[in-house]
Amino acid sequence: MLICTAHAAALAQAKPLVAEWVNEDLQGVSAVVQLLPFENQNIEKIKATLRKDWHVEETDLGFGAKYLDLAKGRGYSAGYVHALIFNGRVAQYEAGIESYSPEWPNIRQRVIDKWKENNGPEVSVEEHGISFRRRLATVLQEYKTKVAASLGQVKDTKVPSELMKSYASLTDPMNNSTLSGTGRDAEIDALLNSNRVDLLENVLRSYNPGARVLAALALLELEKLGTQLSSERRRVIDEVLNLKIELHACVYDMCNNLTATEALRWFGSGLAFPKLKPSN
Repeated sequence: MLICTAHAAALAQAKPLVAEWVNEDLQGVSAVVQLLPFENQNIEKIKATLRKDWHVEETDLGFGAKYLDLAKGRGYSAGYVHALIFNGRVAQYEAGIESYSPEWPNIRQRVIDKWKENNGPEVSVEEHGISFRRRLATVLQEYKTKVAASLGQVKDTKVPSELMKSYASLTDPMNNSTLSGTGRDAEIDALLNSNRVDLLENVLRSYNPGARVLAALALLELEKLGTQLSSERRRVIDEVLNLKIELHACVYDMCNNLTATEALRWFGSGLAFPKLKPSN
């Protein structure tokens, strides 16, 4: 009797889906699919068109690359495209629908059906949405070659399973790690604690701008503890810390977009890191 009563109470408390919001979500699915294949789009035209009612943000990653973030909230979900652009061409992107609403399980199948109805590409169904990912190998390799020309080649290195997740995140071209003036980075610490200087050096030469700076600081920290840094490592550290690209930097809940040099000065520790050039 108690079970039946509790079940009835739960049903009474459950709120019906708002039909208008669901319709907005389904329209959002169609809008995202219309942007695919994203590599065939005129990027400048898309940005100009979507700025009217989408969130459109572009971040300079250096070396001719930019990260483009397109997103629009709907009813219970949001549609998005995140893209790595190199010299005006798409190198890699992710597109899909995401939702952190408790109603997501109730609309998920409708969203998937709508995606298929619009002839969208096959997606991964995830906890909080659906996503489609694509790499354009030729363009992506051109970008990596451009980075390597300045920072040196990333070396083929065996990564143990316990470090794989951290290493993949730190070297992912679609990631841009946040710098913190008050806390350590758990992924960098995982490499540090394993004494994997070779992996830190790969991160230093890799494609995640924020992680490059974190790796540079970690290597300088190891030098204080006795690790010898070659002149080439020092050159790359110097270049990474002086790149004129803005990174996301935070002290507690205060955040700014700053260059690495500016961030270190803001953190009050700029003098602790050698070979920093003054900002112009």
